[in-house]
Amino acid sequence: MNDQSVAGLSVILGQMVAYFRNRVSVDDLDVLNFSLHHLFCRIDYLYLTALPELLSSSILAVTEQALSDDLACRQNIWSKLREIKHIINRLEPLCNLLVDATRCILEAFDSTGHMAGMQRRSPATKNENTLPRVTAMVQSEDQDWEQPLNQEHWEQALTALITCLSTWQQSYSQLAHFIDHFAYVLPTIPSLTQLDEVFNILLDSAGTIFGEILPKAISAGQMVDDAGVATLLFDLMQQTDQLLLQFDAALEPLHALIEHFALMFHR
Repeated sequence: MNDQSVAGLSVILGQMVAYFRNRVSVDDLDVLNFSLHHLFCRIDYLYLTALPELLSSSILAVTEQALSDDLACRQNIWSKLREIKHIINRLEPLCNLLVDATRCILEAFDSTGHMAGMQRRSPATKNENTLPRVTAMVQSEDQDWEQPLNQEHWEQALTALITCLSTWQQSYSQLAHFIDHFAYVLPTIPSLTQLDEVFNILLDSAGTIFGEILPKAISAGQMVDDAGVATLLFDLMQQTDQLLLQFDAALEPLHALIEHFALMFHR
């Protein structure tokens, strides 16, 4: 992962933390920031290093005959499969933390009553807190967090992030499919057919989180669109839940492959 993409992510996460500061728990913000940062880093490593080392098109498809003659090759494949499983095992608790922190932030955010208060008041009320006045009050309160983004700085951060996401897509598109690379074990491990779809969905969900939801949330925050931010937080939870589902789907065939190559050592 290059420094530009890390810097771009830091800018976006920094703006998000600034938006919620003094509105929600500092602990929840720390967890949100931590989990998103490490989720990004782990997924970057998965798609740019771990999967290419196993499935690169320059690596010949695995055959039983070749493996029978090459102990080092079997051990290498076994090691790389274990590494991919380890990454997923590390990603799962990060996503659980992310879902929990997002839920807590949503609850705390809703309890501030900014949106609800504005929606419940009638413009015709005789109370001095009419809709324009309430809007002005909210905007005034938000002055503490809202620091105008340097447009050039923001565009550079967003470009670096989108470029990184595009690199993930490009890298993965050049890899062999699991069902082709390990075709000879497909009859004994039919769940292997799930893996290609799983890693496609993981990539799509990660792209949605980092390429769409987070930038849109910052834009909504800058426009003091609390309802828009809340909607995007719900989207973040849904996409993170999708990641968790895919992790579960990946573990069974990965474990079966690892066991297959482990058993070959003892033949």
